[in-house]
Amino acid sequence: MTDIITSNTMLDAAKMGIHPQFGFLLQYKMGNFAFQPELLYTEKGGTFEGVYSKSNYLTLYANLTDQNPDISLVSQYIEMPLNLQYGLKIGKTRVFIQGGPYLSYALTGRINGDNDAYKSVNELFEFNKFDYGLGAGAGVEYKKFQFSAKYDFGFSPIGNSTINAISGDNYNPFHDMKNRNISVSLGYIF
Repeated sequence: MTDIITSNTMLDAAKMGIHPQFGFLLQYKMGNFAFQPELLYTEKGGTFEGVYSKSNYLTLYANLTDQNPDISLVSQYIEMPLNLQYGLKIGKTRVFIQGGPYLSYALTGRINGDNDAYKSVNELFEFNKFDYGLGAGAGVEYKKFQFSAKYDFGFSPIGNSTINAISGDNYNPFHDMKNRNISVSLGYIF
């Protein structure tokens, strides 16, 4: 007997992915504090290893994964972090910690590198269009360059609840999963 793919099955099989982000930032300094809103294009996702072989949804996933035992999910977002920084100047260098909320809007995505597979899964399970959460991190500014690292903790589930009409159970394996991201950024402040 095979197992139903659930959020727990997916989480147990999750492996981190490395994806790009780029965009713009503004910075308003007020003494040791700074407010830094950003507008980013970012990709979030990872690989869920071996979940195909654990699925009793074989006919569903056969069309989406070509029987690959791994499912790679990448969602593409427009994201707006609103960071509040506290920093100290040490010579020409400013060291800071930062934190604040973010809001993301999903544009599209890929499953195993295929946009059409993402759209097919979205029709079946419906991914959430919005992601929101809190981020915290630290960084260094030297002259006009800024290097920072940040951890984002998403509050919104990746997938909506999809209820089975007969059992009343949720069968969306992406429900209850939330984005957790570590980002490393290099910026230039004009």
